Amino acid sequence: MTLRPFTINDAPIILSWIKDETAFRKWSADRYPVYPPKPEDMVVQYAADNVFPFTAINNDGKVVGHIMLRYPDPSKTVIRLGFVIVDDNLRGKGYGKQMLRLAIQKAKNEFGAKKITLGVFDNNPSAFHCYESVGFKVIGTDSYQIDGEKWTGKEMEITIGL
Repeated sequence: MTLRPFTINDAPIILSWIKDETAFRKWSADRYPVYPPKPEDMVVQYAADNVFPFTAINNDGKVVGHIMLRYPDPSKTVIRLGFVIVDDNLRGKGYGKQMLRLAIQKAKNEFGAKKITLGVFDNNPSAFHCYESVGFKVIGTDSYQIDGEKWTGKEMEITIGL
């Protein structure tokens, strides 16, 4: 697997993996105003200078996942992961872990990160276990208003390169 920069041509493939609004909100929280999103909506999400979206490609050249890295603050020592998703037909086969490991290496080697953070909703246990399996630890909890409901989640981080 490799990570290459996201292009708008990847968006229809990635968005096709999101089968309903609950899955959409687990993936995007409240970042998108409308479900279902359009490819152009993804491009808008990634328009800032501190945001770096990547598409995961398997050894056959097939799009199998997506992940976004961003600097959450000007120090540029922390990378925040977001919009993490794997093709729903390939879940449970190790692609998520492989993609996360590549993102961790990229954050360390190309972005100079000392720490990587992410958030995961409690109603997404498979994602939580995937993050935990590559070394992320829970450092706190939070709650959010998602489509008029209270969702709880975990804040996770991994320290690297020290």
